[in-house]
Order: sequence, then structure tokens, then C-alpha cells
Amino acid sequence: MKSDYRPDIDGLRAIAVVAVVFFHFDVPGFRGGFAGVDIFLVISGYLITRLLMAEGGGLSLVEFYGRRMRRILPAMLVMICFSLVAGWFLLLPGDYEGLGRSAAYSTFGLGNYYFLWNTGYFDREAALLPLLHLWSLGVEEQFYLVWPLLLLVANRLSRGRQLPVVALICIVALVSFSIALNLVEADPKQAFYVPFSRAWELTIGGLLVFAPPKGRGRTSKWFELSGLGLVVASILFLSPSQPFPGVFALGPVIGAALVVWPRSQSTISAVLASAPLRSTGRISYSLYLWHWPILVFFRHYIGTAMPSAVESCVLLAVAWLVAYLSWRFIEEPVRRLRAPPSSVLLAGAAAVAMVCLSANAVFEARGFTSRISKQVEAMRSLDVMWDWSCPQMVSIAELGSTFCAFGAPWDKAARHAVLWGDSHAEHLAPLLDSAGKRENTAFFLYRACPAAFGEGVHRDFPDLAGYRESCSSSRKAAVAMLKQRNDIYLVVLSAAWTSLADTNVLADNGERQTSKVLLLRDGLRSLIQEVERADRRVAIIGQVPGPGLDLTSCAAMLESGMLRRCSTEMNSEQVFRIWSPMVSALASLVHDNNVVFVDPLKGMCPDRHCATYVNGEFIYRDSSHIRRNLKPETDEAVARMMGLYPALKGQEQNRLSAANTTPSQTAGKSN
Repeated sequence: MKSDYRPDIDGLRAIAVVAVVFFHFDVPGFRGGFAGVDIFLVISGYLITRLLMAEGGGLSLVEFYGRRMRRILPAMLVMICFSLVAGWFLLLPGDYEGLGRSAAYSTFGLGNYYFLWNTGYFDREAALLPLLHLWSLGVEEQFYLVWPLLLLVANRLSRGRQLPVVALICIVALVSFSIALNLVEADPKQAFYVPFSRAWELTIGGLLVFAPPKGRGRTSKWFELSGLGLVVASILFLSPSQPFPGVFALGPVIGAALVVWPRSQSTISAVLASAPLRSTGRISYSLYLWHWPILVFFRHYIGTAMPSAVESCVLLAVAWLVAYLSWRFIEEPVRRLRAPPSSVLLAGAAAVAMVCLSANAVFEARGFTSRISKQVEAMRSLDVMWDWSCPQMVSIAELGSTFCAFGAPWDKAARHAVLWGDSHAEHLAPLLDSAGKRENTAFFLYRACPAAFGEGVHRDFPDLAGYRESCSSSRKAAVAMLKQRNDIYLVVLSAAWTSLADTNVLADNGERQTSKVLLLRDGLRSLIQEVERADRRVAIIGQVPGPGLDLTSCAAMLESGMLRRCSTEMNSEQVFRIWSPMVSALASLVHDNNVVFVDPLKGMCPDRHCATYVNGEFIYRDSSHIRRNLKPETDEAVARMMGLYPALKGQEQNRLSAANTTPSQTAGKSN
């Protein structure tokens, strides 16, 4: 097996890294740029297998791992150290703590598992994690641990014959692809991050080592052109919403394989080997490493928004320059060292240990809360801002479980109520706790799917397996409970209604209506008809106006005098424009004295200007949720601003609230 340098592969690397970088910077036309990672995996599988099989598989494992360390570690560890330093100046303690933990995992090649376990609805948005891109290096490094051993054993058992080795690689590829197909259906997030569902991409590259070289004929040129076409089409037309890396990953993987397939010089390979592509391909590793933290830290600096077109151009230029410097002064000098493999392994292990310990120190110090002022310590992390101690737990026999109860004491309250909904119901719990105590009303939180789903209307949610069935089950259980319990006088329904209208909402019969807003309204209407009775009221709480961007770190960092170029003002006109259709639809459900719609916009956005501070406290946890660790007096003030008190009062107040909440008023000037 020859180990000659192939400049066309550097050209393919350039296409892959440009696709990934432009995708991350939201450059139009690159919505499938994430497929560049899959192209990299095919290339890596080919080059690593070729290296291992060179000279009849005689490369020692010590030499192999020494080469991998020299190739991967120096630039990566320098980038991680830079991120830890930048995080000191730009990240809230909670985010800095997370950076330290992710850095510790990533130095040992386990970044993919960290991000699998620590990216979710209530975690920091994945696109704002400075080391998120190291998940793919984790996949590769875990592959490198197993693949050499597997090939070594297979090569020895087959006594140098290629067919058994090829058969083994085919089996690994088929098993891995089967795992990918199953996981993208059952657990898409796990499918994205774990090596088992990505190994087939690397092994496809490995198979190319044993493929006979293509000749110069027309068929060979057709293969090359088709491969490049598949690569380009994948970058242009794939979408992040598609299940990946299942069937949709075949395009970039097969395309890359057809381009990499050993062959004689051709027009396609000459184009790929051209100077601009070849030079970009050479720095592709450093460019991949550096572009992401540069983008993410800049986003933190400007308040988490995406950079403007001009800013993006400047950042891209900076990323290219830093990548070149990294390649020129870190990658190349280390790769040219002629140190014994054992010394390289020891030096690499020592460097990894030092960086890992430094990163873990950041984690153990909880992100160094001393960096921010005492006034904003309550905003130091997402977990702290969501922390709220449930006053009591009550057993609801009809639901077969215990639930958080708040407001007036459950056993002594004059009235009982249920708060039903998603996280946008959860963030109302402290507010209703305050209001419930004053109105002698006890609530319990039924944390489930939004009440509009489960009967007639559902949400297609591929990221959560069994979501439709879960929503149907939770709704049936709640309806059955309400039919049995006479003491539940108030049913409060809350959810991210406006945000839900941007998701894939469907009728159960499969028909797609033009307006998802109306589908959500119809789902709520059918529920109201099932649970309403003469002595029970239903209160629908409109979605709390949210900034759409995370302004919390901006507020905390500005208060602490740290690096930030941002504003804590909400784009109120945008809120009214986006919220109005949903507000009108929900308000139309107020058909009699037993249904009330509470519109938070009316009190939280007086004169069409939405407040972000109440009683001197910044009230938001993230782009849409209210903090749950506000001071009690702030909770009460926000509850009054939102209009929660009238929903808890008697029939006369309910009638007044319904009369004052109409679509025309809601979309107009707030009072």
C-alpha cells in the first residue's frame, strides 16, 4: 500500500471545512454544511486505515498513537487553553463552569459524551458552547482506540490475506449503519453524538484502501463527477431538521468515498489539487478548531445574537489567519519532530493531564463567582435561576403520583386548582404561589405536554421518541382526573403557545392546515369542552413575552463591569408582531363566564414597551422563561403585571377580565 501524499484529498478537506464554517456562520446556501464533518470522517477512515495497513500492517501501535498525538493534541490543547482564558472575561460563572467541565472531557477525547449528556432544553443553547465542535474529535479519537487493534488482530488471523479483513470492515460498517438507522428513530440526539452510529462513515473510508484503483476511462470520470456532485448537493440541500446520520448521511459519505477512491490523475483531482483548495485543506484542522470558539465568544460579547454580515466577514478573516498561524507555528513544527514514539506518548499524556486539571479547576471553583458583582450572583447560572423549592408535595390518587403544590396550604385552602403545561407553566409556579396565598387557592403542577396536544391535534417531534403517545396519555389522564375530582375549581393552562405555532403541528388525521395557530386553538377548545362544568373555570395564560435572545448574561456582565457589547432592551414591536395572531386565537376561546384568557402582554408591555426589569431585578432566565429565583416581592409584582390575580377571583371579576380581553385590544396599545 502506498502512502503517497494526495493533494486532491486536501482539496476535498477544504470543501468540507468551508462547508462547516459557512454553515456555522449562517452563510446563505450552506444549510447542509454540517455534512462537512461526515466528509472528514470518510477521509480520516481512509488515511488511518492506509497508514495502519502500510508495509503489511507492520506499523506498531506505539508509533501509531504517537503520530495521532502529534497530529491532534498540540493545536487542540492550545485552543482549549485559549478558550479557558477567554471564558474568564466573557462567560457567566455557570457557563464558565460548564466550559471547564467540557474542556476536561474533551482533552481525553470524550467531548461527544459530555455534550450528549449536557445539552438539552434547560441547558445553555448548544450553539453558545465554545467547545461543542470537539464532539467530532471525540468520535474520531474513540475510533482510533479500537480500529488499530481490530485491524491488527484481523490481519494476523488472516495471515496477510485481504479478503477476511475486508469482510470484517464490511460487517463493522453494516452493524454501525444499522445502529444509526435505529438510533435516529429512537434517540436522534444519541445517534448524532455516539461513535457507534458514526463508525460506518469511517469504515467506508477504510474500505477504499482495499479498492482497486480506478483507471482513466469514462466510467472513472463519471464516478468522480458523481461523487463531487453528491458532496456539493449534500452541502446545498440537506437540512438540520432531517434525521442524521441515517439515510440522509449516505449522500455526503458516498460522495466523499467516490472522490477519495484511489485513481490516476484526472481533471477533477487536478481541480481539487489547485493551490487555493490545497492550501485551505492543509490548515483545515486548525480552521475547524478555531473558527467555532471565535464565533461563540464573539456572540457572548455582543449578547448572544448572530454577528452582522460585516462582523461575520471580519470574524471569518480572523479565523483563517489564526488557523494559518496555528498550522504554521504549532501543527507543522510538532509533526516534524523526530522524537521517539514513547517520548511523544509521555509528553502528550502530561500535556493532556495539565490542561485537564486546569479545566477541572474551573469546574470545581463553580466558574469563579467572584468575577461578578454580589448584586447579580442570583443570575450566575441557568440552574440557579431555575432553582425554586417546592413548598409541599401532594398525592393525586387519580393520577397515581405526587406533585408539587404551592399557593395556600393544600389541606386548608378554600379552593384547589391545577396548573397544567410545559416549562412555561413551571416558570409560573412561584408567581402563582404568591397569588395563591393571597387568594386562598392551592395549586398543584401537572408538568406534561401542552394541553392542546393529545386529542385531534399533535406535534410531530422526532427528537423525542414516543412524544405523540406521551401527550395523548397525559391528556387522557388529566381529563379523567378532572372528571372525578369535584374540588378542582380552576384549571390553568399554560405553554409556549407562540413558539409552538412555529413547530410541526398537525391534525391527528394527518391533514395539515394553513394555520398552526388555529390548530392549537382547536386543540384547546376540545379540551375545554371535556373538562368544563358550571362550578369550574378554565384560565388560559398567554405566553409570557420573551426577548427571543438570551439577555441574562448581558445584564449580569454589564452589572459586573465585564466585557460586553449588548443591550438588555427587548424588541417589543417584534414581540407584538409575532404574538398577536396567537393572542387573538386564544382570546377567542373566552365564550362564557367559565373561561378566561390572561394576556401577560397587557401588563408586562405597557405602551408597547416590554419590561425586562421589575423592582430593579432582571426577570428573565433565558430567551423566553421568567427566572424562578426572583425575590418574593418581585414575584408578586410580576404576577400582578401579568394579570394572574383576576383569574383567581370570583365570577364577577372573571366576567370583567373576559370582557376586557379581546383580539383588537390585545394587539393594540397596552395599558
